[in-house]
Amino acid sequence: MSTKTELLRYLDDNFGTYVSGEKLAKELGISRAAVNKAAKTLKRNGYKIYSRTSQGYCIREKADILSEASLEGLLKYPCRLKVFDSIGSTNNYAKTIEIGDTPVVIVANSQTAGKGRLGRTFESPADTGLYLTVGIRPGFDLAKSPFITIATAVAVCHAIDEVCGISPKIKWVNDIFYRDRKVCGILTEAQTNLETGRIDSLIIGIGINCFPGELSPDLDGIAGPISDEYNSFSRTRLAAAVVNHLLEMLPAISERTFLSEYRRRCFILGKGIMVHPMNGHRPIKARAIDVDDNGGLVVEYMEGIRMREMETLASGEVTIRPDDY
Repeated sequence: MSTKTELLRYLDDNFGTYVSGEKLAKELGISRAAVNKAAKTLKRNGYKIYSRTSQGYCIREKADILSEASLEGLLKYPCRLKVFDSIGSTNNYAKTIEIGDTPVVIVANSQTAGKGRLGRTFESPADTGLYLTVGIRPGFDLAKSPFITIATAVAVCHAIDEVCGISPKIKWVNDIFYRDRKVCGILTEAQTNLETGRIDSLIIGIGINCFPGELSPDLDGIAGPISDEYNSFSRTRLAAAVVNHLLEMLPAISERTFLSEYRRRCFILGKGIMVHPMNGHRPIKARAIDVDDNGGLVVEYMEGIRMREMETLASGEVTIRPDDY
């Protein structure tokens, strides 16, 4: 657990009471200088921490700390819940445990090896994001797997609507955008039984940029936070809302009732895009036309030998053309 998190938990446990720097240093096993540095960082991150000479430090507004205790009371469905201050990857951890009839929910304050699609990494700085995985044993066959990510994207949008009071959009197939920046990525992984054609376990990873964090320069202008104000909403409430909406939506996979909303939120429809072939060939100019009833992206190519040809993409990568954003 990080020094910041340990200090925040201790002050929150002693809510409204000043605790001396000397006592904090002794209880946490760190120096007084480290206590002071952590307290200043927490203040910059929006926590209502006060300090007084000879009295120490005090928090005057209950902190939003991700924990099993704070989350379990907000979940509407029985879950096996595990919360980490830091972990390599919530998806990887989910693969190490047995997933039975009760959903598994893993939540982390930070990841050191967050996973994105197509082998990419997902940057997961501490205190500013929300990184969670839901592991379930689904009751549907492999043919319905394309709808899992689509349903998850809609469920995440519902949760952000509910907790943050904004209306995010979706970029096919699995990215959530707000203010023209990616605020959430979704990575769905499945372990299948080839004999039965059914999914034995389904692992759904969701990473959300909640507040301003330390992201790589190459993500500048691409990724961004939901809010520019630290702690302007509760990450605990958002985590619970994501899980609740997702577990409510997954049983309706067969009905595909979420498709119409997915289309409505899919902001690339009608826009010029670049289709990035999986074979590594150069991107092709196209226009996004529609999302079909199977969740595929209908595109019309705008150049080359396939000019004016229509195709439905079942998977892959597309980006908005800068000249048509």
